[in-house]
Amino acid sequence: MFGILYLQSSYSMLKNAIPLPSLIKEAKQGGYDFIALSDDNLHGMLALQKEAKNNQIRPILGLKIKIETDLDETGFLVYVKNEIGYQNLLALTLKKTMNLEELITYQKGLIFVSSGFDSLVDQAILNQDYDLAKHWIIEFKKYFDDFYLGLCLDTFDMEMKVAPIIYQLSEQTNVKMLPIHQTSYLTKEDKDVYEALRKIEDEKNEVLPDANYAFLDKSSLIDLFSDYSYVFDSLNQMIKSISYEWHAPHFDMPIFKVEQGTPKTYLESLAKVGLKKRLTKIENADEKTYQERLLYELSVIHKMGFDHYFLIVYDFVKYAKTHDILVGPGRGSSAGSLVAYCLGITDVDPITYDLLFERFLNPERISMPDIDMDFPDDKRDEVLQYVKQKYGDHHIVSIVTFGTFALRSSIRDIARVMKIDPSRVKGIIQRVINDDVDQTDHEMVRLLTVAKKIEGLPRHTGTHPAGMILAEQDLTKFIPLQKGLYEFNQSQLEAKDLESLGLLKMDFLGIRNLGIIDDVVKMIQKEGGTLHLPDLKLDDKKTYELLESSETSGIFQLESAGMRASLRKLKPYQFEDLVAILALYRPGPMDNIDEYIRRRNGKTYEFIHPKLESILKPTYGIIVYQEQIMRIAHEFAGYTLAQADLLRRGISKKDKQILEEERIRFIQKCHEKHYSFDIAEQIYDYIVKFADYGFNRSHSVAYAVVAYQMAYLKANYFAIFMTTLLSSVTGNEGLTNDYLTEIKKHQIKILPPDINLSTDQYIHQNGSIYLPLLAIKSIGRNTVQKIIEERKNGIFADYQDFKLRMKKELNEKNLEMLIHSGALDQFGLNRKTLNYHKQIDDAGYELYITDYKMKITEDYTFAEKAELEKEALGFNLTYSPIMAYQDIITAQHLKRLSDLEQLDEVEAIAYIKKTKVIKTKQGQEMAFVELDDGAVQIEATLFTDTYGKYKNSLSNDICIYRVKSNLYKNQKTYVVEQIKPIK
Repeated sequence: MFGILYLQSSYSMLKNAIPLPSLIKEAKQGGYDFIALSDDNLHGMLALQKEAKNNQIRPILGLKIKIETDLDETGFLVYVKNEIGYQNLLALTLKKTMNLEELITYQKGLIFVSSGFDSLVDQAILNQDYDLAKHWIIEFKKYFDDFYLGLCLDTFDMEMKVAPIIYQLSEQTNVKMLPIHQTSYLTKEDKDVYEALRKIEDEKNEVLPDANYAFLDKSSLIDLFSDYSYVFDSLNQMIKSISYEWHAPHFDMPIFKVEQGTPKTYLESLAKVGLKKRLTKIENADEKTYQERLLYELSVIHKMGFDHYFLIVYDFVKYAKTHDILVGPGRGSSAGSLVAYCLGITDVDPITYDLLFERFLNPERISMPDIDMDFPDDKRDEVLQYVKQKYGDHHIVSIVTFGTFALRSSIRDIARVMKIDPSRVKGIIQRVINDDVDQTDHEMVRLLTVAKKIEGLPRHTGTHPAGMILAEQDLTKFIPLQKGLYEFNQSQLEAKDLESLGLLKMDFLGIRNLGIIDDVVKMIQKEGGTLHLPDLKLDDKKTYELLESSETSGIFQLESAGMRASLRKLKPYQFEDLVAILALYRPGPMDNIDEYIRRRNGKTYEFIHPKLESILKPTYGIIVYQEQIMRIAHEFAGYTLAQADLLRRGISKKDKQILEEERIRFIQKCHEKHYSFDIAEQIYDYIVKFADYGFNRSHSVAYAVVAYQMAYLKANYFAIFMTTLLSSVTGNEGLTNDYLTEIKKHQIKILPPDINLSTDQYIHQNGSIYLPLLAIKSIGRNTVQKIIEERKNGIFADYQDFKLRMKKELNEKNLEMLIHSGALDQFGLNRKTLNYHKQIDDAGYELYITDYKMKITEDYTFAEKAELEKEALGFNLTYSPIMAYQDIITAQHLKRLSDLEQLDEVEAIAYIKKTKVIKTKQGQEMAFVELDDGAVQIEATLFTDTYGKYKNSLSNDICIYRVKSNLYKNQKTYVVEQIKPIK
């Protein structure tokens, strides 16, 4: 059998430029009989098996490792010999570092080969210390049952200086040599790609000029090793000694242990008790309908073997709810399960909202159940720790993800490596986007050639934001793992690979919006209010008034400008309106929004057949939900709902063959139910037309509940809601300014940080909102925590007390920013006086004199305060420059920019914060500006004529702007018509 060792793929990130499928294909075409993969990890383990099978080449599983010794690190290529070796290889991948003594525990069933240049043997030879090289060979032979010397001829030094000595030492120690060739790129022409990757990893990385790490076919390898041709015989013997063949293991769902009875009876008992509780809160409930649906679902769940699954989810949801952790009302198709509703897993009644269980669990399509659970983003890890504690850390692992090179990032990275002027890079990217590459620009062509070759290669690993794998088996014995975040082991295989093995993936999502809801409710309760979200009625008038006004910034799913425009047109007045708009506001179905609204507002429409009315009337004759397609197939063609779900899945793929096969079947079944061929054709075509557009109604209802809850909180507890919302975007200046602007329009006071009150969050107190200390420039989270910790010893009595108690924690810049932000105003001294006394000499003598009298200086001017406040906070809060012009605003009856919400045109005093000048297609200049009137910021346009007239006035000076509002593509836009100096 022919092949070579030290083959690596692009999974050895930033060290290799060959995608694994390309490597294996090349190996097969190059005359190899086996592919011995030895990446730095086992990310490619499954791909190796799959691609090797497709190319009819034998896969040999290996790993490149580095081991610590007393002297230095040494490299080995490690290959699996048998099942014991596979178990030990998995153990090696999980350990970050290991020394030789520790390695003894894991060396059984593995073959170790010194890895050439980074082996202590080869390094000793290069340093002409042949005795030391021999010492290491003897040591390694003692440690490992199967040890070989790697013979590497990749560089001149390795070939001329190392190889002859390796040969002698091999003879002296009776350790066989094996041929190794570090394969890092496919052809010699790709060497610059490899060099670029090494430089991207670390600018200090250098590749030897004479190094050849290109893939070599059989004849090239035979030529390279012609002086040592017998090493291929040794390699052949080594390969023959390998008996290991990887087979996909069988995985079981974790077992949920019940104290009495069986999982089936326990689940039934919990569900029936839960239904009884739910029915007490459902008005005019048809108990028989609920009971029959519950029994049907339980039978399907048991038949499909998912009793344990539901109990597992029930258990950690119960843990969350009993530990004051908010649980989302539902996500995805699981909201269509009555069992999930009765267990408290979801809070959406599937019968009230006409949701289909078969969209979630289809008895005619065996697949893993998929219940995604939402928790506040700051509480997700607490739930995961509970699950890990219950099932064991070897039975729950996080999932790796791969960040890959996108073309733009590739261009930037390669440009940096090539030391191309950064100012050129943006232009090059734009040329690529416009398909306008200058082929005569050799630097650009070379840059793009390399960038395109690394595009799509993995660059780094990450962690799946939600997915966790749970299994009954000890996962450390079956799949490669590595250390992950928060003391979890992490799979080295990505989600699609794990699911292809039949492993159970469960999504635990940390949702920022749930965190906001949770914090708002707790703040309401802290201030004496009572609110229980599950009991919230979905008919609150103020909530729908808010939705109609489209003042939905900060509200889940409703914040975008396009969605807000749709809300203004829709004027929602019932919960179903919210469900529908969430389903419609997506690419594709978005085209139906206007027609949906017109029909809702009275436009007449007809149904293809009268029996469609009961299914499509709620959405005015338009298919909005996937469940409607299922119901149509059930009604007209007699499909079971499970069969109807398979039909929906099939036709949504738009495969011509599937579409035609389903058409014949659907029409025939309609005909059997006495519908005409013409009607059947029309209905099938209608289904096909909307198959891509239909949205999962269960998901839409669950999302609508979250959106409604946030809208309710904003409409009824505006100040508290906005306080929490601001805390959630601390550090994001754009969103912070937007939200502060909205708060000002509601006449709510926004106050500077208060050294004796403020924390790292915004605070709502006495109807006002206080900025957090964290909002102050140069004040970091650690500093804030130290201030809060010191306040536990009593509030700061005065400026001297504050400086004395905090002198070790604050530098001069910290103190200056605290002063200019207004955080120290409560000490009763003007800001210039505070700043004058910020200097503390080494002795700090004045701090210890109880009757020390501070020199009171004249305060800063208004303009100075405004400038310093902006420096400290990033914006003007208390001392806006516009405030100085209040008399003029009153005398000239000027408006505010916020009045554009109701008026078509205003004249307002404002100043320009930002200006962006562009050229039209005709080459004429126009500008986009951001106007600020101290309360509101808007983006406005100066068209060509206006810009030409006023371009010399576009400074930061305060002027009177005449601004007009227009409606463009259902969104309000603003145009500057005139700019006048203030007289």
